[in-house]
Amino acid sequence: MAVTLVGAFYISRVGVNLTLSSVFLGLMLALHGPMYLYYTRIWGPATKFFETIMSAAPYTDPIAALDLSLAISFVCIAIGIAAADFAFGINHQQMHGALESWRTQPVRTASGVAQRLKTISTIGLFVILAFIVFENNIPKIIAYFISDASEVAKIAMRRESGGSRFYLFNLLVSNVFPFFSFCCFIAIRQGSIKLQAIAWAFIVAVFVAKASTLSKAPLAIFVLQLMVVEHLRKSLDLPLGMAIRFILFCVLLFGAMVLIVIRELHGIGDVLDFLFYRIFMIANESLLEYYTAIPSVIPFGWGSKFSWIVGFLTSRPSQPTCVLVGAVHRGVEGSTSTAMFIADAWADFSWMGVVLFSLFAGFFIRLLDIQLIVKRGKTVATIAGLALGHYGIFVMLSTALQTALMTGGLVLVVPLVVALSSSLEWAPDKNNGGQDKLVPVGQV
Repeated sequence: MAVTLVGAFYISRVGVNLTLSSVFLGLMLALHGPMYLYYTRIWGPATKFFETIMSAAPYTDPIAALDLSLAISFVCIAIGIAAADFAFGINHQQMHGALESWRTQPVRTASGVAQRLKTISTIGLFVILAFIVFENNIPKIIAYFISDASEVAKIAMRRESGGSRFYLFNLLVSNVFPFFSFCCFIAIRQGSIKLQAIAWAFIVAVFVAKASTLSKAPLAIFVLQLMVVEHLRKSLDLPLGMAIRFILFCVLLFGAMVLIVIRELHGIGDVLDFLFYRIFMIANESLLEYYTAIPSVIPFGWGSKFSWIVGFLTSRPSQPTCVLVGAVHRGVEGSTSTAMFIADAWADFSWMGVVLFSLFAGFFIRLLDIQLIVKRGKTVATIAGLALGHYGIFVMLSTALQTALMTGGLVLVVPLVVALSSSLEWAPDKNNGGQDKLVPVGQV
């Protein structure tokens, strides 16, 4: 029932497009709507690991709790989106007018943006090259993607050597560098930046830095983000033909990455089965892991697992929830289980966490749409901000909300856009059906 109601809200109020709220709610419905029911009722019970998961909670009904949690989350996300519209006085006509303006207006670039991009890309290029050389990343990347090592061996390789030893650099590679690489890509495509060789070199350097994480997903997602950025230069619309082509490209890209990294797979059938399992089944399997382990084996944390809070209150914080849950179901120390944001919300604050985190997620994602699309319109910075926001949504649907805010870059979207914003802001006219205006808001 909740999925049906939220699906109707999605189609009628949000619409199928590339706004952050549409991507967020659409992916939630795709991953945890019918596919969740398929996993918990059909696919999962036929596997041995499902029995292992369920054995952690022999005296409770975790599936019923998870059913209700997802229903609450769907409804609260929709309420959060509607609340953001109400709080900022945005109606359906205004959002539609902003989408129409995005489709018809060219990409606007303020004077000075190109120069700042050249400076930032030059500095970023040298920083990334310094880390690549200092940490000897090229041999690691070649060994990971070219070697015939098993999937287990490559997982161990990623844990030991993936990414940088410096957290700040990992954070920059995750969100800040990609944002500016998208800006460089847009500026190149618009022909508004000189020294294109430096800009292209910076984009390639970010690509290599992503590869140095020794993981398939960041690299493939970066390529997909560039593809989305190219489309966002023209429109936020997502017609059926474009959606089908995008899905096919995703299958081809991730399929190629899987074949390169996991040599045990043979043939198209194996690859498609693997992608289906990793995209749809694991997303729901990991959720069930949390709900069977908590509170039957692991008590609710009530904030004790929040690294930001615990780091200030104690010098010896407890182990992360993902490690504890992994140990419950696999019996191996160091194994981790990560799930979408309501899993950590449940682990830390029970039902209250599911409600509040879902409300906040829906409100905050819609707030980003309002700030980027309605308030500012189509600029180099807002296109890059939307692309970064898409990545943050992906992170939120695979791990904790606080991780999506920082590592995923959601909390940085507006500050980065403001730092590299256009000197013009678009404002919808309520009297003419949302026809666009360009309103000066000061020089950058």
